[in-house]
Amino acid sequence: MKWKIILIWYASKNVPRFEMFYDGSFGSQLLFAVRCKALSVNRHTWRWNMGNTRLCLQCNRGVEETVEYLVLECSKYEHERESLMDVVHEQYGENKRNARCVEEDSGMRYLVGLDEECNMIVVDAMEDFLVHAWNKRQ
Repeated sequence: MKWKIILIWYASKNVPRFEMFYDGSFGSQLLFAVRCKALSVNRHTWRWNMGNTRLCLQCNRGVEETVEYLVLECSKYEHERESLMDVVHEQYGENKRNARCVEEDSGMRYLVGLDEECNMIVVDAMEDFLVHAWNKRQ
């Protein structure tokens, strides 16, 4: 049986560790949903949405709206994504950022704090990205 991508993300954790991601804020709720691959994007909600489509309605590029697409590619969130990637660049440099982008998960485990090199500054920037992007959707 093929593993679900979220199980692969969590399987990369060598040992359980205490994590301060969830503080009850809107941003932490969004981050938690992304970590669980349960964010309400069209790929996840298409069956019961009025639009009845898996495609991204934010950019209209005809691409399936997944969590990864929202975070890494959708043109509607380009400005917010630049701010996030600036933080990644400040923390690790351009070479590390580019290396993360070619990983199997395009660096998503790193951005949501599931990677061994978990950096709370990057995770906080990801949370900020999610809040700004989600508010822009409304």
